Amino acid sequence: MAIFIDQSPLHVLLARKGLPYAALVVIALLVYLALNQTPPEGLTESGWRSIVVFSLCLVLWVTQLLPLSVTSLLGLALLPLLGVLPADDAYGMFGNSAVFFILGAFMLAGGIIKTGLSEHVALALIDRVGLGPRRLLLTMLLLPALMAAFMPEHAVAAVMLPIVWEIVRGLDLKPGHRYAQSLFFAMAWGAIIGGVATLLGGARGPLALGIVEELTGRGFSFLDWVLAAAPLVAGMLVIGAALLLILTPFEGLDVKSAHNRIEKRRLELGSLSIQGRVMALLLFVTVVMWVTRGHELGLASIALVSVVLMFALRLVSWREVESHVNWGVVLMYGGAIAVGKALTVTGAGVWLAQELLPTGLAGVALLVFFALITLLMTESVSNAAAVAILLPVVIPFAVAAGIDPVTAAMAVGIIAGFAFILPMGTPPNAMIYGTGYVQLSCMLRYGAVLSLSALLLFALISGTWWPLVGLGV
Repeated sequence: MAIFIDQSPLHVLLARKGLPYAALVVIALLVYLALNQTPPEGLTESGWRSIVVFSLCLVLWVTQLLPLSVTSLLGLALLPLLGVLPADDAYGMFGNSAVFFILGAFMLAGGIIKTGLSEHVALALIDRVGLGPRRLLLTMLLLPALMAAFMPEHAVAAVMLPIVWEIVRGLDLKPGHRYAQSLFFAMAWGAIIGGVATLLGGARGPLALGIVEELTGRGFSFLDWVLAAAPLVAGMLVIGAALLLILTPFEGLDVKSAHNRIEKRRLELGSLSIQGRVMALLLFVTVVMWVTRGHELGLASIALVSVVLMFALRLVSWREVESHVNWGVVLMYGGAIAVGKALTVTGAGVWLAQELLPTGLAGVALLVFFALITLLMTESVSNAAAVAILLPVVIPFAVAAGIDPVTAAMAVGIIAGFAFILPMGTPPNAMIYGTGYVQLSCMLRYGAVLSLSALLLFALISGTWWPLVGLGV
């Protein structure tokens, strides 16, 4: 195996290695200077310090000089150290129900993967779509979308990527082949779009729920989210399917060999185990409870009881599930919610909203503006980071403009899921770009079309459908 040796001059190597350290030193110096400034008019000392902490987290989240979770822990630690929040209040944010809901969702997703349920369902559905290349391509869009409604989109991509590889190899397609590229695009787009359908598809929804609950004392239910997101998800799937069919050549393709490889994999797996069948039943009951009793019993409580049952029934072991829990996201939640709470308690969030956001916008126009800012930000930072950065400022501004804060939180949380343009925008994009089959120029062009479509659909749906389901604008 060839070993790459960097031939750059020594001073270039040193500069490259030392740049992150220098950036952190500069940021620390700026924070020190800001903390010693007189607060602007209209802000208390604690309010100014909460803005400094928020700004520090924003810069570190965007630049990723520190891991997202470590940045959130830093913000959490600084709040009591600087006298912004009492220590018990700051660290108590880890007791927010949204944190435990997403923790339970990660564990249930681990159970779905480890019992083999996800791969069995995926292969069975692919085997039943027939041999047409168009049907196969559309299946690779719709199947991940369905799966992402019940497990995080990055987990869906991790399950589906080897299956797409098997299809590409079965068709003997080389890098640069447009049908192969479309198969990978379909898988990623399906996971991204489907991940918006419910609160299980990613971290942004539960984080939006946690922040709005802490800031206003109000929240939304599992069913509220589904009703709000469903038309947008359905519309984006139609647009994604149309784009794939328009851009993909189908001539000369015989997908029989690909189906033979899928069938071989199904034979290797054998029939679904009893653990997988029980896991399917447990997941079904859990989702029904979330939809019908989630508001009354609490989404987190239902999720944790389901997790306990999963272990009590010996469906999986702790060691098997532990690797599927994104502990970094869990840690990020507590810090992000605490920073948002600090901005609200000190009045800094209202002050920032008045200073930064444009006046004269109201109703749907203001929601669309929030959506546009969110779409732009979610391409450069993670979905959850975009929500953590924007909601503490957006919610006070929405309240001042007469918009229900729950509606504003759902708008930012939902639209943050549509990151199509850049590889770093979302894990499915990063995964397919790493295969070597996806051209960056195509990802940029097609992703821009999908992002613009999401914005236009959001403008239409938030002004027509949302008022019908009780989301005040």
